[in-house]
Amino acid sequence: MTAPTGLDTAHLADRVAIAELVSRMLLLVDARAWDEAASLFTDSVQVDYTSLQGGEPQAQPAGALVAGWRQTIGALPATQHLAGNHVVTVDGDHATCAANVQATHVLTDSSGGPAWTGGGRYDIGLRRTTAGWRISALTLTVQWTAGDGPLDRRQDLS
Repeated sequence: MTAPTGLDTAHLADRVAIAELVSRMLLLVDARAWDEAASLFTDSVQVDYTSLQGGEPQAQPAGALVAGWRQTIGALPATQHLAGNHVVTVDGDHATCAANVQATHVLTDSSGGPAWTGGGRYDIGLRRTTAGWRISALTLTVQWTAGDGPLDRRQDLS
C-alpha cells in the first residue's frame, strides 16, 4: 500500500467519513440496530465470506445481508466487533477501505461464558450516493480464530 497523495480538505473529509462508516456498521451490529445498519449499504452488496463459510461470493440485497446477521448473531447474548488500521483510498465516487477486524461472539452469557473470537481483514468497497458514502462490497479474510465455534459454520464476523 502506498501513501495517498493530493490530500485536500475534501479528500480528507471523505477518508474520515468512510472510516467512520465502517466503524458505525460494526457498532450498529453489536447494538442490534438492524434497520440502521441496513441503511449504511447500497441496495445490492457484493459479499465474500468464503474464507469463513466456504461457498461463493454473491451479490445480495442489503436487507438480506443484515437479516442474515440478525438471524445468526442476533440470537447471541453479546458480540463485540472491533476494526482498526483503516486504510482508505478514494477515487472519485468510489472508494475502498482495508481494515483489520476482530470479533468476539459470546455463546452463553456476558459474564464469562464460552466465546468464539475471529480476527482478520475486511476489504470494503464503497460508493458515494446522494445520501453520502455507502458500503457496496464486503470481503472478509479470516486469519485466525480461537474459542468455541464458529457457531456451526453459520457465524459471520459482520
